[in-house]
Amino acid sequence: TLSLTDAGQHFYIRALEIIGMCDSVKSEMGDYQSGNAGELRIGAISSVRGTLFTDWIKAYHDKHPCVKISIHSANTYQLLEQLRNREIDMAVIRTPFPAGDFETEYIRREEISAIGDKKFFRGNENGEITLSELAECPLIVYRRWQKIIGSVFETSGLTPKICCVNDDAEMTLSLALRGIGVGLLHTSALPESCEENIKILKLHEKALSSEIALVCQSKKSLPEPSALFWKLASENGQ
Repeated sequence: TLSLTDAGQHFYIRALEIIGMCDSVKSEMGDYQSGNAGELRIGAISSVRGTLFTDWIKAYHDKHPCVKISIHSANTYQLLEQLRNREIDMAVIRTPFPAGDFETEYIRREEISAIGDKKFFRGNENGEITLSELAECPLIVYRRWQKIIGSVFETSGLTPKICCVNDDAEMTLSLALRGIGVGLLHTSALPESCEENIKILKLHEKALSSEIALVCQSKKSLPEPSALFWKLASENGQ
């Protein structure tokens, strides 16, 4: 009968271990390519994190529960810089922004709305507010939109009463909900529900509408977890 030497037995055991490792790596790569492993490195501005972005993240996590999700919160220009530095793979931002050499897909156009305590609004039972009516309200705006809002009012011969300027949509919403003034926010930054004393009124001003966009360096080069999120957001963005 044939029998293995000690060296042969050692080689046999090691060979089995290597085969097992190869099978494991093959399985891991299959999981990665199918979106069942890896990491989603994504940036998101505050004005999409009210409902839209969190809905996308929930739907993505339901489909790919084993993918680690790393969310970077910053303003549009900071996220574009993070993309350039490859700190994130993709971002959800809002126009206006310099597209430059980024690959961009525009998902949804949103109007701006006024949100605040009912005490700031007179009438407005139709769920809308005019620019002239808004000019009488103490406004809370975030810094990126301050000049744009001021320009729109000026074009109509009006002067906005800005009582507070801050750095993001989340702070604007928080202050508006506490009755400090009337916040100006796009749809996806608005809360799903409000207290009875809070009113949300649409402002039909095209110059203040904005598009939500997905951006990356190159769609072809996106890691699989990010490519799958891009596909999901693109299909569910409307």
